[in-house]
Amino acid sequence: MLTKLAKIVAIGVLVASAGSASYAQSIKGTITLASQPEELAVNYLTNRIYVALPSFGSTADSLAVVDGKSDTVIDTISIPPVGQRVAVDVVTNAIYVAGCYTEDNDVQQCEVAVVNGWNKKTERTIPITTTAGAGIEGIAVDPLTGTVFVSNASDNVINVIHRGSDKVNNEVSVEESPFGITANPFNRRVYVALSNGTVDVIDAIKQTITSTTTIGGTNAGIAANWLTGNVFVTDNTLGYSTVGVLSGAGAIQANVGVGRTPLGIDVDLNSNLAFVANTQGNTLSIIDGSTNTVTATLAVAGQYVAVNPVTGKVYVTGQSQITVLNEK
Repeated sequence: MLTKLAKIVAIGVLVASAGSASYAQSIKGTITLASQPEELAVNYLTNRIYVALPSFGSTADSLAVVDGKSDTVIDTISIPPVGQRVAVDVVTNAIYVAGCYTEDNDVQQCEVAVVNGWNKKTERTIPITTTAGAGIEGIAVDPLTGTVFVSNASDNVINVIHRGSDKVNNEVSVEESPFGITANPFNRRVYVALSNGTVDVIDAIKQTITSTTTIGGTNAGIAANWLTGNVFVTDNTLGYSTVGVLSGAGAIQANVGVGRTPLGIDVDLNSNLAFVANTQGNTLSIIDGSTNTVTATLAVAGQYVAVNPVTGKVYVTGQSQITVLNEK
């Protein structure tokens, strides 16, 4: 069992590498995938990227494993048909893949599959009880405690799963259709983007909402810079082109103009840059978090984004591929 010190050291890798530097983004290349991907997540300690590959109707989905050094697919793991949302516990190297599927009797079944990153096997599935509806739209892990937070958009709740548990341990009610979700282990807050244009801030310890901020129309993607505390949320309203910036407490800092209909977003705490996938514009906007302005726009088509802050690489899922950017 990992000690508390080991957990802190694992998270502290990022802090130790943080510092001032000059950053210039360039497209390194692409990684071909077997099918259209959904979300992806990075384990910055093992330098592995995990990409959900749904089958849309089969009895099983896949989780592609990318080596961050060679930027090639090195393995494909069979998972239950829930290949939609992905999060990684960097301390235990557990990968959580969440989603919903319809059984033969047309009943929606939602689950979180827990994959062991070391032996590359699905260890267990955790059922998420839902009514009919949008299902699971987001998942995040607090790497300090290992607590998993699941956006259950069907029931307007955040399901809470403790590290090592095989069931939902708690739930937090939210107002409407939670989508993207992210955790900041430094300030012990969880941030949820809601489809009604608000962002809920949740106390990760008490598991209660501490504030609700209206910013945007139909919020979708969300990411937090652990060091500055600022939170970036995409307004995915069709044709809109803004990213809202909030403080760690939920106060509005800025609205930043980006490309059309932004969705996926991730932020690098080392460079304080946020990377935004604009789904209608087929571009990637790069926001400087120190000024909350767009510093570059690249011709990269994609939906979801993940950053490895240790290597400085950015991964963007597109049509049956991942585009890889060198951040430094």
